[in-house]
Amino acid sequence: MQRTYKLMRQLLVVVALLVVSTGCSNTESTIEKTTKNEVLNLPKSQQLQELPFESGIGRAIIIFEESGADCIIYAKGLNPGEKYTISLVVDNGVSPGVIFGPIENVKMKVGSLEDEVMFKPNSEGELFVSMRNPIRLFTVAKEELFFKIESENKKVIMKTVPFLVNK
Repeated sequence: MQRTYKLMRQLLVVVALLVVSTGCSNTESTIEKTTKNEVLNLPKSQQLQELPFESGIGRAIIIFEESGADCIIYAKGLNPGEKYTISLVVDNGVSPGVIFGPIENVKMKVGSLEDEVMFKPNSEGELFVSMRNPIRLFTVAKEELFFKIESENKKVIMKTVPFLVNK
């Protein structure tokens, strides 16, 4: 009887551990869950937001400050022989957005800027650039915003998940 009780107790502990471990093992990120079919809503009070690209390797990072927002783009896997434009698209393209450039407005960490607004990745296909933008670009948007990297022939290579900044 005591042996059966001890075996049942051990079995119960093992089952409890399995339930807990499977409940905590969800590796899919929260941002992926919330953005597959909807726009990600960012609170204005949130100081830093990281946005993955829907296709391609890289991230857009927005650092909100009172006077403006630093927009950092990191992209990997680009063709080193091509040039690209980087844009912040506002109101899903209805309103004029912002194209990154010229050199006075951007900080280049990896890659180079050619022809005022054309970015060329390094030999490994990497690009790391930042540009400061006014907060109003984010807060006046009525529809979704997103960052995009476009090739010289206007083909969208990478695009972030869409987002809105709550006022």
